[in-house]
Amino acid sequence: MVLVLVGAAGSGKTTLRRALLASARGALPVVSLDDLRRELRAADAAAGRPVRDLQGYSLPAVRRAQRRCQALAGLGAGYLADATHLRRAERVAHVRTARAAGLPVEAVLMPPLPLEELLRRDRARPADERVPADVLARHAHRRSLLGAQGLRADGFAVVHEPVAVPSARDCRSMVGGCSPQPAARTDGDGVQDVEQVAVGSGVPGSARGALLLAAAGRGALAGLAGVAAMTAGEKAEQALTHRPDSYVPARALLGLLGRPVGDGERPWLANHVMHWGTGATLGALRGVWSAVGLRGPRASLTHAAVRLAFDQTAENVSGAGAPPHTWPVREQVVDVAHKAVYSLVTGLVADRLVAPQLRSQRGTDSH
Repeated sequence: MVLVLVGAAGSGKTTLRRALLASARGALPVVSLDDLRRELRAADAAAGRPVRDLQGYSLPAVRRAQRRCQALAGLGAGYLADATHLRRAERVAHVRTARAAGLPVEAVLMPPLPLEELLRRDRARPADERVPADVLARHAHRRSLLGAQGLRADGFAVVHEPVAVPSARDCRSMVGGCSPQPAARTDGDGVQDVEQVAVGSGVPGSARGALLLAAAGRGALAGLAGVAAMTAGEKAEQALTHRPDSYVPARALLGLLGRPVGDGERPWLANHVMHWGTGATLGALRGVWSAVGLRGPRASLTHAAVRLAFDQTAENVSGAGAPPHTWPVREQVVDVAHKAVYSLVTGLVADRLVAPQLRSQRGTDSH
């Protein structure tokens, strides 16, 4: 049998693993990414090589885990896979390995603990074994998207969903199953019934800063995707309307830098710097919005207004552009349409890349 644990770092997988093996008298060999990372780090230390943080050994540990899983399955022994397995490709690899060896394959879906609880547990780890806050945030987001039905669609014959991590005495049938009933006590890692874990809105300041920085970085990538979509739309529109390329962005940038140029000049490089730089900068803002819960079509509509306001401020402050109400109506429509495309695509990508981990429940009333 192949048994795959699925859950965020700190959700209690290792504690569950110990309970399962105690109940099953060690029936399944364990393939654990954390154990393999420690083995690799110990090998470096023994050889006198520089030792990295535990997470720095992830790639070679994954490769070693794949080889061990295939070897154990090929021998018909089966195994218990202890890792996050929050990406579908990671889970499906075990399904394929099990099927190729004619072994049944089951999954254990760990409880979806809130980010602040995962962060609290992570702080209890040794300093060199801690998981970065932005990685934990991705884990929490990906776990929130998973359910038993999705895992069955991945190919797992059975999906166990303990609402708490059982003790060894509660495990009766997993590796052959584990009782899905919650344990009456809290286990050693502090995993308890999910409904009893308080979900708070506060995240420690240092972790909050790291999450916001990561969100801004992903938002910048989303902004570049938005610029690419807007540029494609502009080229299609220009092919129909025969409107010439605009160099107002370049003139605005150079004007703001104290190097104004005439209307007849065409600074190609400065045009691209302003075009893509503005998209990435305002994309970073949209990524932060996604993290704090300002998401969806309303946020994208507001972001389009911000984009238009930013452009007009830069162009009019630098003297490179005129107020929009003085433009021909066709120019107004074209500008608004292209900036709307930019914000729509940027928002879609940002909301996909960034989880709303910092959404606050405070201040919903005037008090």
